[in-house]
Amino acid sequence: MQINYFYEKLLVCLGTILLWGASCSDSSEISRYSIPKEKQSPLFLNNLEMAQPIWDVPSGWKPGKESSMRVGSFSVEDENGSALDISISNLLGDGGGLLSNVNRWIGQIGMSATTAGGLSNYISDITVADKPATLVKASSKEQALVSAIVKIDGRSWFFKMMGDARLAEMEQENFDLLLQSVRFESSEGE
Repeated sequence: MQINYFYEKLLVCLGTILLWGASCSDSSEISRYSIPKEKQSPLFLNNLEMAQPIWDVPSGWKPGKESSMRVGSFSVEDENGSALDISISNLLGDGGGLLSNVNRWIGQIGMSATTAGGLSNYISDITVADKPATLVKASSKEQALVSAIVKIDGRSWFFKMMGDARLAEMEQENFDLLLQSVRFESSEGE
């Protein structure tokens, strides 16, 4: 038993020495390796040439809170301290789906979740930038939300106003003006 163990260790040591010796060659040649590029997904390519929205900012709207998710952010406040948060953002695909977005938003204003059958209470069809879009409207006694969802180039664009219900009602016309002013241009300036 002792002899086999000795030979096993000797073979391991000799193998290690041979590998070490082979890797320590004194070659003056420079080795080059080629690694093929990964194929880029169509969604990534679309992102390079993604159409970007341009809009007119309504009078009285001030710059809002910044976030990596937002391409536009505005706020509106009245003399009583009531406020609205207006955001413009985008996500790949359908952005999680209409039902989940509506439920998240109505939850943010203190309302109970709805079902697929109940969506019709909150949504209607509109046009934004000459594209079909979905308008989402909901309000509780205190809070309201209005959002337009436009799908372009494999992305969903969200134009959303949320906050005080009374102030949202007063700013609805300005939000409509924002939506009417939206146009999409290629990021390459086409």
